[in-house]
Amino acid sequence: MRSQAKTKFEVPGFRQADPRLIGTWISDNRRTFAEWNRKGKPPLEKYKRLRALFGPCEIKYTPSRVVKRLPRHNFETSQKYCVLAVDETSVAILPFGRLETKNRRKYWNEGLEIVQEIKPEIVHIHFVKEHYWISMGNAGSREFYRRIGARSSSQIVS
Repeated sequence: MRSQAKTKFEVPGFRQADPRLIGTWISDNRRTFAEWNRKGKPPLEKYKRLRALFGPCEIKYTPSRVVKRLPRHNFETSQKYCVLAVDETSVAILPFGRLETKNRRKYWNEGLEIVQEIKPEIVHIHFVKEHYWISMGNAGSREFYRRIGARSSSQIVS
């Protein structure tokens, strides 16, 4: 009788990371809201609430995790992800597993409630030079991020 060794779970055919993604990105509110202005602003009260939600958000992609930080609220989450598909101008990822929150008791309670309600979904990331954008909701709006710092050879994954 052969013994069966436990093996690490891997999804065949999925890449661990895309080198274009690896590094730290920051929300580009100027570019995001400039596009919203061209499409027509929502009612003033809704617009003000949306602008208040958009503070500087930093997102760091490692080969296996995405770490999101809201410095203004001292808020940080981390989650594993896998790359589902890649083409010349974009990458599709799927965050999965437990969403980890650093020092949970110190955080912004309203932010924790919002994060806990978010269901994992495929994120389609479109690259444009040193920026990327993702779709926001069903309204056709986009949120832009720009790379901060230069990519080093250690960040490029083959």
